[in-house]
Amino acid sequence: MKKNCPCCKQKTTVPALNEEVLSFNCEHCEAPLQHNENQVLGYAIAYIALVSIILLSIGINAFITMAISVVSYALIRHKFIEPFIEIECNQISQFLTDLELSTQKKG
Repeated sequence: MKKNCPCCKQKTTVPALNEEVLSFNCEHCEAPLQHNENQVLGYAIAYIALVSIILLSIGINAFITMAISVVSYALIRHKFIEPFIEIECNQISQFLTDLELSTQKKG
């Protein structure tokens, strides 16, 4: 999937969330990037809550409702939800890189 890098504003390839890649680099500026974790969690909670409320209101058992909402989220996340999740600079990786560069300059 292609998204705009927040650092250099150019299109970069972003791995899918199910590939378990926590951090990746921009193809152009080599900035460490990651998926916006707040948005990932927010979209998951909103979808599961909305589907659960709808299914509970029509009289489906709560256990079955949760199973349906969680499984359906896992099935549709890649196609319908993931394109809306933004990427952000990975501040921890950036800090560690800067720290490593500064120690190399001193030594």
